[in-house]
Amino acid sequence: MRQLRCGIIGCGRIGCSFDDYTKNKTIRTHAGAYFKNHTTKLVALCDIDKDKLQKYGKKFKVTGIYTNSSEMFRSEHLDCVSICTLPDSHLDLVKEAASHGIKGIFLEKPMSNSLSNAKKIIEICKKNKITLAIDHQRRFDPFYYSVKKNIKQSKIGKIQLVNLYYGAGIANTCSHVFDVLRMFFGEVESVSGNFSTNESGNKLDPNIDAVLKFKNGIISKLNSIDVRNYGILEMDIFGTTGRIKLNLATNTLEYFKTSREDVLVYKNLVLSNINVKRSHQSAITLGVKNLVRCIQTKNEPLCTGEDGYKSMELILACIQSSIERKEVSLSLLHNDYKINSK
Repeated sequence: MRQLRCGIIGCGRIGCSFDDYTKNKTIRTHAGAYFKNHTTKLVALCDIDKDKLQKYGKKFKVTGIYTNSSEMFRSEHLDCVSICTLPDSHLDLVKEAASHGIKGIFLEKPMSNSLSNAKKIIEICKKNKITLAIDHQRRFDPFYYSVKKNIKQSKIGKIQLVNLYYGAGIANTCSHVFDVLRMFFGEVESVSGNFSTNESGNKLDPNIDAVLKFKNGIISKLNSIDVRNYGILEMDIFGTTGRIKLNLATNTLEYFKTSREDVLVYKNLVLSNINVKRSHQSAITLGVKNLVRCIQTKNEPLCTGEDGYKSMELILACIQSSIERKEVSLSLLHNDYKINSK
């Protein structure tokens, strides 16, 4: 079977540059994932920055470098493209890719800047039989599926409360957070949000503190910090018989279970062991593998356009609730707010 011809639009951090700062050679970019996959051939890079094109063209041995996406699509006859640009450009680029017979799109989060545009992206891909995968990377990592399995098997009992800690903006960071929450606990019923006094570092993408009520009765509290002081991305899951403290940045956890040892009145939580799966491959590497497999088999990817839409919906519900100062119910039927994220 021939290699799929792949291209990247947007050679910034997740497109190409994160790998520059990885000491242990872990692949963290779309370019790196395509370059190392034997079923794909990275043949094209597109960016408005010519210096980036020269740098990463040389690094990944790509001669097809373009400052214009239309020229790239016309010249390269791509099977697959990663779109790693700002959200407000995604719809037009998806339209363009579809008009050139693309088979698969790996789309960066948030998947668009509005719910209406996200719907159009999904519709275009369905109409043109394009495999659409959204890069919520934890969906591709077996570690998170094993955490979900432990929760489902009541390893910490019935869920009492879920606390989350993040920085760097409701859209930029919580697109990932909300996807993991849905993966673990299902759909959200309502959101109550307030703009945080802890700034995000991006005035167009504020931090929001929020309470999420899930349809199954679980309550999750979203707490923000100013990421300019230090970064944090953690989920603390409190059950009736234990606790899972999950670091979403390092993909590690601590598991605690109840014990009566050395306690006079109340049970105590003690650090213990829990079985979780690990992969020697990075999440984005697994994401590209999943995308390729789904292009070949016509199956749905592990993170679909609908998953991307639901994450966006929660972001916009938090923004709407904060602006209007009221609880917002899901699903959102009418929402004119826009997402701004780097």
